[in-house]
Parts: sequence; structure tokens; C-alpha cells
Amino acid sequence: MKRLFTIAAALLFLVGCKQSDNQSVDMNPDFLKIATDRYSVRSFSSTPVAQDTIDLILRAGQVAPTAVNSQPQKIYVVKSEEKMALLNEASPCMYGAPHCFVVCYTDANAVKRGEGTYGEIDATIVLTHMTLEAASLGIGSCIVGYFDEGKVRSALRIPDSVHPVLLLPFGYASPDALPSDRHASYRDLTETVEYR
Repeated sequence: MKRLFTIAAALLFLVGCKQSDNQSVDMNPDFLKIATDRYSVRSFSSTPVAQDTIDLILRAGQVAPTAVNSQPQKIYVVKSEEKMALLNEASPCMYGAPHCFVVCYTDANAVKRGEGTYGEIDATIVLTHMTLEAASLGIGSCIVGYFDEGKVRSALRIPDSVHPVLLLPFGYASPDALPSDRHASYRDLTETVEYR
């Protein structure tokens, strides 16, 4: 009976995978909903985020693709009120978040790219995974590139070989938080995509 169940499951898998080239493929509706609904939260509740939830967000960053799987990211998880106060001095874009991820890359692991490295690209990919996982867990965030790097370095004692790329303040959105009025405004795909 167990063998019959295994064979049936395998057949269902194969049938589900079979698809001709001219059939349309729908994007996973759950992912598309998360990606569409997620917005930059600019008003946070003071409610702390549980560590197991933070761990899931960090895991999403861990599995993100990076150049030759070099994984050059270094992520500082800022939870203390003292350190968050210092980040508030480094950027006006913390919006009352109780926590913040400071996503960086390291010289030691960043793959060379011409005169520079893939470090910033990889860190951004990692942060994007984290942002979407956070949204799937009901956690709001705001991607912040506007900050005083010197103040961030000083607040977290970041060494010269580690480079802050983006801040991700995160937490539960406050009840009055709303998406920007530009949130659902998209350029048409014909403007942004070309087939060659």
C-alpha cells in the first residue's frame, strides 16, 4: 500500500510538471500578492518582534543568491533602544521602528567585479529576500538608503572592512500606517521591458 501511494504521488508530480511551451504559466498567486501588497511602512508600532520571527527573516537572507554563492553579507540586528536611538541620529527614516537590520557586505567575501565588487548587489538581493519574508510574516519594513554612514559605523562599531549598504527598519505597522499614494502606480511593462 505504501509503495502504491509513492507511485501515485510521483505520477501526480510528473503530471503537474508537464507543460507544453505554448501554455501560459501563472505566477504563484501567493508570492505575487505578497510582492504587490508589501509597502514601505513609515509608521511603526512599538511592539517588539519575536526572535523566532527575526530568525525566519534572517534565514530568507541566508538563502538569497549571491555572486558564485560568496555570501558576502554581514547583517547587524539592532534591537536595543540605545542603539536604535543612535540609528535615529544617523537617519531620519527610522519612522519609529523598534528594530533595524543593517545590511552590509564584507571585503573578505565580496567577489571582484572590474574595479569594484558584487558586494552592494549581493547585499541588496539579500535584503530583498528579507523584506519579502518579513511581509509574508506580517512584519512591515522600509528600505532606507539615506543615512550617515559614519554615524552608523560609530553606533555599531563596524570595522572598515565591512560596508553598510542599506538599513531595513522593521516591526509591526502602526494602525494608521498607509502605503504611499504612489505605491500602486506602475510604469507599463512596454516601457520597461524589451524582447530581442
